[in-house]
Amino acid sequence: MVFKTSIPYRIGLIGGGTDLPFFTNEYGTEIINASFKAYSHCEIQKTQSPHIFIESQDYKTQAQIDKLPELVLIAKDEFRISLAVLNCFANELMELNCGLHVKSYSEFAPQTGLGGSSAHLISVLKSCLALLNLSWSDEKILTVAHSIERNTLSIFGGFQDFYPCLHQGAHHLSKKPDSEIVHRILDSSFLQKLDLSFYVKESPGISLGEMELPDSTSLKLQKEFAKKAAEAWHNDDPVEFKQILRSSWNVKQGKDQNPPDVYAAKTCGLSKKVTVFAVEKPKEKSFLESIGHGVRKVEWN
Repeated sequence: MVFKTSIPYRIGLIGGGTDLPFFTNEYGTEIINASFKAYSHCEIQKTQSPHIFIESQDYKTQAQIDKLPELVLIAKDEFRISLAVLNCFANELMELNCGLHVKSYSEFAPQTGLGGSSAHLISVLKSCLALLNLSWSDEKILTVAHSIERNTLSIFGGFQDFYPCLHQGAHHLSKKPDSEIVHRILDSSFLQKLDLSFYVKESPGISLGEMELPDSTSLKLQKEFAKKAAEAWHNDDPVEFKQILRSSWNVKQGKDQNPPDVYAAKTCGLSKKVTVFAVEKPKEKSFLESIGHGVRKVEWN
């Protein structure tokens, strides 16, 4: 029997900064994001072998483990997320008295800024829960996932990724300094009222050494954009939301860099490996002709 879980990627629409404690701890943050139909997958299968095989199709490699926890492999990008999750269930898994084949694969390359590491982590976590017949609340899954990412693995990430990965759909997240996260599920059908088509395009990106963190002034501006955009969403005002979206994305990308007929575009994540384009639907054909190959249309959850 195969225990498989598929967890969606997400696009940060407006706001952000939850992965930057120097800002969030002092000013708080606001963000609107939404999951879309692209997934990180994990499959776990019992085997007669006494070993645990971890296979990463994203990195085209695998490793054999004789006993958990295997701390050395956590240092390797190929296995660290899967192994960190497995180590959380080390006693339970070893008590199964069987081997395991753990296979992960994703629809986007690693480090794209689309919440892939969080989706991968939760896919492995939920597959383990299914294998062990454990029932956890969503709150516990979120708490453990965030602890693994930030504390065990020291992955540069924020709480905003886990909500759309776990719940799907669209979300408004806000946090004041020294307070709990306020999470509001948004009506995803609102995205259809924008009369925009969204596309994702992968690019080579830049090396980790070239990344520059956004400054506090930019983050404050994005926070205000997100707060106003949430109000527009709540008031069912797509015209206002579109204007805020354009302003937010132009600050991040620079409107002079956008291809012809693009309503707005922004790079995702600090690695800038992916650009998301929002295109007015009447101009969709001309956009596709100008952008060439390698774009994927976004279908919202």
